[in-house]
Amino acid sequence: MSADEGNNSAAGFDISDHQPAYVFTPSKNSDDASIRPTKRRKIAKLSRPAHEQIDAPAFEFESLLNGLESSECALLGEANEGTLAEVTYFVQDTTQTGHIVPAGFIVTGPNIASQSLLFSQLSKKLKEEINGPVVTLRSGDASNLKAALKHLIREATNQRSADGDEEGGAVFERDGRKLLNYDLEILNEYVKAHGTKKVIVAFQDSEAFDSVFIAELITLFSSWIDRIPFVLLFGVATSVELFHERLSRAASRSLYGAQFDVEQTSLILERVFQKAIAGVKAPLRLGPVLVSSLMERQHDHAQSVQAFTAALKYAYMCHFYANPLSCFNDSRRNSASMKKMLQPEHYEAIRMLPSFQMLIESLAKNQDTTLAQELLEKDDVLLRKVEKSLDSKEQDMTRRLRCMHVLYVASGESAGRIDLYLKAFTGTLGDSEIVRGVLDSVKKVSPEDLLAFLERIKVAMETGNPDLDLEGWLEEVRDTELFQEMVDIEKQVSTLVNESAKNGKPVRSSYNIHSKGLRTTVIAQKVQLSYEKSSLSEEDVKYTAIVDRLSKALEKYFTFENTQGVFMNEVWLYDSISPHRDVFTPRPRFAIERALSAPQDYLDSCDADGEALSANKPATAILYQMYLESGTLVNISDIWTAFYSIIGGAAGDGYDERTALMLFYRGLADLKLLGMVKQSKKKMDHLAKSAWKGLTQKLRRVAGKDGWTSPDVIRTSGARGSAI
Repeated sequence: MSADEGNNSAAGFDISDHQPAYVFTPSKNSDDASIRPTKRRKIAKLSRPAHEQIDAPAFEFESLLNGLESSECALLGEANEGTLAEVTYFVQDTTQTGHIVPAGFIVTGPNIASQSLLFSQLSKKLKEEINGPVVTLRSGDASNLKAALKHLIREATNQRSADGDEEGGAVFERDGRKLLNYDLEILNEYVKAHGTKKVIVAFQDSEAFDSVFIAELITLFSSWIDRIPFVLLFGVATSVELFHERLSRAASRSLYGAQFDVEQTSLILERVFQKAIAGVKAPLRLGPVLVSSLMERQHDHAQSVQAFTAALKYAYMCHFYANPLSCFNDSRRNSASMKKMLQPEHYEAIRMLPSFQMLIESLAKNQDTTLAQELLEKDDVLLRKVEKSLDSKEQDMTRRLRCMHVLYVASGESAGRIDLYLKAFTGTLGDSEIVRGVLDSVKKVSPEDLLAFLERIKVAMETGNPDLDLEGWLEEVRDTELFQEMVDIEKQVSTLVNESAKNGKPVRSSYNIHSKGLRTTVIAQKVQLSYEKSSLSEEDVKYTAIVDRLSKALEKYFTFENTQGVFMNEVWLYDSISPHRDVFTPRPRFAIERALSAPQDYLDSCDADGEALSANKPATAILYQMYLESGTLVNISDIWTAFYSIIGGAAGDGYDERTALMLFYRGLADLKLLGMVKQSKKKMDHLAKSAWKGLTQKLRRVAGKDGWTSPDVIRTSGARGSAI
């Protein structure tokens, strides 16, 4: 071949066409950078039109979100305050005793997710109080002894690095030789140079480490304790006894220390719930359906309190950013500002609310058609009704929270506050087992215990509940029906107690006679009941009437309407579970299968009315349809031929073979990345299926009947491709 022919053949060759990636190389000529473009984009700020000038302080979200978050962060910080103080005192008070290493065992409980917050707070506090480095070791940071020592030395020496170097002074020389980066002599020199009093090593998830590895570290630290003042902290999820059994005898003899119990996550969660959801100052109320879902997920998956806080913040975002009527929830609202901000669409949205429809139906049922017609036609009348409803909402919420607190005290603090919240907001508190249990116990108590019961209720009304930001309200209810009834009952019971003390005969109610004995037959029980009723004294009859009055008054006090029946509850009550289910319980596999099966729902370039195997669909979607129709093993040559027949074509209106092959390889790579296919070990020119469409849903349906079913049952169900 001549030289001219060689030059012609290489004329169209460009090495960049065969590079796996494009490498950008900036020009080294400084003159090129100084050359300004001939045309420059105009960056002058344009004045906004008059109709776009919006009054900024009309409604803000920061006061709603940041105020809630600050209170939650304060609660999380105070939750471990006692444990942090105890551990800090233990570290400061430790002294060297031979080759014994001081160790603190922090029992965090089964919720491992809460350990991260605890140890981050502990590390921060110890760095402020102790003269020495604090290093936290996790199971993922140290796979073996050498890696653990490297991490320990690097983190300890970098905490007080003065030169700002990346190694942070972690490299030392001794006797003319360079020390290895896992030699504890480096840490020893660091301790001498900085006058370090303690070197604290915290094992966050100590039970995730190998027991032999932990024992080797403890033995090594014990041999260096006379030169390096080690203090070990272990995060234990089970118990100290079980952790001790995993260690060798030599390692156990090298430790001495103390045990610290952390406040359980359930208690912290309840405090966060009272402050952020059930508190008086909460700007948004979460509905019972959403709260039940959050608590169920928290219990089933043992999530951290931070995850619960994130769910609360997401609920606020969904409500205040997606609901145009949330502007009514601003505490600084007034008629003038609301009229200025509201648009005709706001009034239309109010009239479409379910609570508004219930209000109109109630007015029509009560023959108040004039007001109903004005609410439907006049915006001013509707706005006044909305403001009146929102103002009365505050009183209704305060009354519900007060009743919750009174019932909690009346039940002997045995009722769960979260359960009380759910029942109070669904309107089922009066018929709940909690109220029935309290009323039944009131009917059977002695007069002395009844007086103590009434005194507890008065104290609850007087002191309130700081956790709910609920102030005392005893002075406000002195003229109410319940309080007057309680005062009258207290006087009558005191009189009966005094008379009983004079006569020497105890007073009891008729409800208390069933506990005197138990007959085997119904007739015998009736005979005994009639006999004891006839033997009741006059004081007993009076006392029975008194407890009946108190029971009816309390039952009426604990009865509420369902919050979803209150007008404009959509403004201050958020009870939608769908966004949280999609975000906090995602189904990525279902979403991917949905997108690959129907790409026309997501891409405008796909023909909605086209066939399943169409050339205008993405290559991955085409291969996915072939993958669904194929068997367990897929011949690569066959699927390539079918793929090229769809997107290629002899008529010239499709892709050429080279482009089609590139799309084919890219689509197969996507399926491998998604874990749907893999290389077959039996046949080299075949692909093996590793996932089947809808298998997760089928497993869930089978499991929902009688627990989990074995894969063999699924294989025999007759569905193609349903075997695991």
